[in-house]
Amino acid sequence: MIPNRLEDWNLTIIKDILTKGYYESEYFDFKEMLPNKNDENGKQRLIKTSCAFANSEGGFLIFGIKNDNSIPVDERIVGINPSHDFPEHFGNFPNKCTPSVFWDFKNPPIKLSSGNVIHIVHIPKSWKAPHCLIETEKGWFFTKRTNKGDGIMSYDEVKTSFLGYYEKRLKLQLLMSELQNLLSDATSMILPESQKTQYYSLVKLELSVVESILSDTYTILVDAPTLLQLLNKIRNRCRIINNKQQIFYGFMPGMLDRRQKEYKIEKENYKDHNDYLDLECTFLAGDLREAIIQLEKIINS
Repeated sequence: MIPNRLEDWNLTIIKDILTKGYYESEYFDFKEMLPNKNDENGKQRLIKTSCAFANSEGGFLIFGIKNDNSIPVDERIVGINPSHDFPEHFGNFPNKCTPSVFWDFKNPPIKLSSGNVIHIVHIPKSWKAPHCLIETEKGWFFTKRTNKGDGIMSYDEVKTSFLGYYEKRLKLQLLMSELQNLLSDATSMILPESQKTQYYSLVKLELSVVESILSDTYTILVDAPTLLQLLNKIRNRCRIINNKQQIFYGFMPGMLDRRQKEYKIEKENYKDHNDYLDLECTFLAGDLREAIIQLEKIINS
């Protein structure tokens, strides 16, 4: 079974894949080393592979493995000199994709008894797809990953990918708008001290649109765990505030009107309720402002 997380890759799994004779697939690719500085074709192939994984379902590059099924497994596992600054040199290749491709690597790498190391690189599926290699004389190359290795995307695949990108971008912009609306509502619920014994807010923090957008954009936001955690915190605090409002009103259809007609809510209760909302909405507003900043960075990137 091919691991789907960087931390799950180890020497035992690599040997098992080689022993069973797995060919490189849509999910992984063996490389003996990074291309030599004079190997222009090799450089272009690695850039295209980076684009292909990002344009497809993502995958792993395993460096330090000879791509020759005719030799024994132990001879295929050669590794790379640990003094070589692999992350810095590898990063040049996904950065040359248009737009640049996000990647991560296993740190520390897998050590061999020879002293060399195996580097594992993960390129996840990208919400910024399609990515391409631009060659001045030959044009734009949009690649995809298949069970036969790297292939060229069809015109329809490229078009669909572009449409998907703009749809996701629009949804992120809609999420931004909804967060700004929540921020406006939250700040409106914070009353001046002089009004806390006279007035109370009737605002309900609406989450339905946010919930819908989050389900549609999860594949994007999963690469921004800090923002995702912040959004979950915001949703939970909104629910707490809404529940507090319902308890205060004794809210059910028609209950609010009957309650106001039957008896007057004590001013002290107004004050306690508004003090609670003041504290919760202040925290909520701070989280919303931070989430808006982080989301704006993702959209602008």
